[in-house]
Amino acid sequence: MNRYDPPEGPDPAQAHAAALQTWENMVHDRHRIEHDLSMGFRDLLTRYREKCAECEREKRNAMIWEKEQRMSERELNSLKTAAESSPFAFVVVDGDGAVFREDLIAMGEEGGRQAAHQLHQQLKDYFLEHPHLSNIDTVFVHVVLSVEGLSRALIASGVLPTTDHTALTRFGRGFCRAQPLFSFTDVGYGKEQADHKIRKLFEVMEKNIQCRSLILAGCHDNGYATFLESFRGNQKITLLETTPAAADFRKFTFKRISFPHVFRSDPVPSRQPVPQSFAPVAPVMAAPPPGFQNMAAPPPGFQNMVTSTPALSPPNGNGPNRLPTPPAAMAPSKPDATPNSYATIGRGTAPITINIASTKRAPAARPFYQLNKDDERVDVQLAKADSNAVKSLEDRRQMSGMNLCNKYHLANACKNNNCNFYHGDRLNPAEMLALRHKTRNLVCNSGHKCREIGCNLGHHCSNPGSCYFGDDCRFHEMHGMDITPTIKIYEDGTREVV
Repeated sequence: MNRYDPPEGPDPAQAHAAALQTWENMVHDRHRIEHDLSMGFRDLLTRYREKCAECEREKRNAMIWEKEQRMSERELNSLKTAAESSPFAFVVVDGDGAVFREDLIAMGEEGGRQAAHQLHQQLKDYFLEHPHLSNIDTVFVHVVLSVEGLSRALIASGVLPTTDHTALTRFGRGFCRAQPLFSFTDVGYGKEQADHKIRKLFEVMEKNIQCRSLILAGCHDNGYATFLESFRGNQKITLLETTPAAADFRKFTFKRISFPHVFRSDPVPSRQPVPQSFAPVAPVMAAPPPGFQNMAAPPPGFQNMVTSTPALSPPNGNGPNRLPTPPAAMAPSKPDATPNSYATIGRGTAPITINIASTKRAPAARPFYQLNKDDERVDVQLAKADSNAVKSLEDRRQMSGMNLCNKYHLANACKNNNCNFYHGDRLNPAEMLALRHKTRNLVCNSGHKCREIGCNLGHHCSNPGSCYFGDDCRFHEMHGMDITPTIKIYEDGTREVV
């Protein structure tokens, strides 16, 4: 065996190579583990820092919320204190059905003051009877009604001991002045007007925490029963009964009160009772012609030809229920004591002239409108208005609180049941002239092209050539217009040259 031959048996280098490989693998694994540990540490460190920042934010938020909570608690306590220290009661009255006593209304302002003081005192007594309401010092009363509609109903039914249509207006004025928190609101014609306002007031006050007692005077109307369905079980609601409650109110368990010394306890009658019989009216002899003053009584056959019975006249010209009273001037005169007869007159020497011609009335003026040479409407000139009539109109406006209805008073043609203007008693001729002057200051929508005969509005400026108001004039668009009429046009289309 040559010494240069490799030794027999396993090669010792392989064992070293295997050991080296194993060591290298371990080093590689160590590096991988170190890398993983480093990356894991960095990830944990990042997450830790994020959590620390989040924790800091939450700390700040917690401090802010804690501060706001303390402020909210203080505000809530302040509101609770204010609510407990200033409770009030709110009373809303449907004045068209819950009607004040007629004797108080007839007294005008004094009656309104008495009604306000009595109602306030009785409400205070009611609150003192209930411990949870005994600290109420403030009472609001809001009466909603149609003043003109109720006035007409009261006067037409005969329950109001006066025919003054302004009595209710003056009553409301005294009612408001007696108590500063009492209101008397006229919403005009239309039942829905009062209902809508009352329901809105009720809804607002029901949500107000300071309103400890909410009283509704509307038990006469079943419509309010449907409205109150959503408020069942509300302990602060009380019903004020005046007339007997409508059928639909029986299902409610709300507390109920009544003040018969302030409100009527029965509904207003629909109309005044008609008398059972009329008193007989004696026939009235017509006055004889001038030529027959000293004649004896006419033959029996002529007696029924000169008698007449006056027609029954309505009260104040507005209704059929007043009994007529023959005026003293129309009573039959006693025959003259001188024994004259038709034969005696026939034997007289002086002739007697008897005028049997009928007296013709002057024809009524036909309505017309005027045009100028350019076919533009020219207003008919009005007579000067009486100062007393103008003052009377202004007094009516102030007493009613509304402007007068032009259609009702000038054209007798207002068909609007919900008219927002004052109707009332008819105007006398002087007042109608004064109202025409006022209406003439309103511009007609059709301007000088208007062809409506009954139009009472203005169609041009009264002084179009040199108007003092210039461009501020309501009729400035008609300035420069010729207001000299040249033709009249009547209702039947007839034309007449001026």
